[in-house]
Amino acid sequence: MKEQEHYNDNFNQRRDFFQKNFAIKIGKQRTDVKSEDILKNSCPVCGYLTLDERDSFDICAICFWEDDGIDDFEVNNDSGPNHMTLKEGRKIFQEAKRKLLTATEGDNNLIDTLKNKFLNLDNSIELENLDKSEIVRLQNEIVDLLTKNKVFGIEKLFDK
Repeated sequence: MKEQEHYNDNFNQRRDFFQKNFAIKIGKQRTDVKSEDILKNSCPVCGYLTLDERDSFDICAICFWEDDGIDDFEVNNDSGPNHMTLKEGRKIFQEAKRKLLTATEGDNNLIDTLKNKFLNLDNSIELENLDKSEIVRLQNEIVDLLTKNKVFGIEKLFDK
C-alpha cells in the first residue's frame, strides 16, 4: 500500500475489484459462493463486501451506512435513513480511514489491530490477490472486531 502519510483511499479500485471478481445476479444477491461463506455486496460508501442485498436497508458493519439504494449516479441526493448524501458519507468514511491508517502505533490496541487488518485486506485488493476465501476472512475479522467492540462505523473510533 502507498506510504501512509500520503494516504488516499482506493474506494473505486476496491469496488471495481469486488464487482469484477465476485459476481452479482439480477436480484442483487451474490451467486459465486454460499451466502453463509461471504459478506455479499459492495457498500456504496466504504466499498467493502458488507451488504447481504443492495437497496434493502442493510447496515454496513464497517461504515454503518444504511443502504437505501443510493449509488454513484445520485451521490448528491439526500439519503433519508442516513441524514446525509452519499458523497458526505464517503467523505466521512475516507477521513476516518485516513485517521486509522495514519494513527501512531501504540496509541490504542483496537486501532492498531484494525489498522493492520485493513492494511492486509487493502494490500490483497491492490495486488489483486484473487484468493476469495482469504479476502473474505480478512474482511470478516474486521467486521468481527468492530462488532465485538460495539464500534458502529470506524469514524466512531475517533469520537471523543
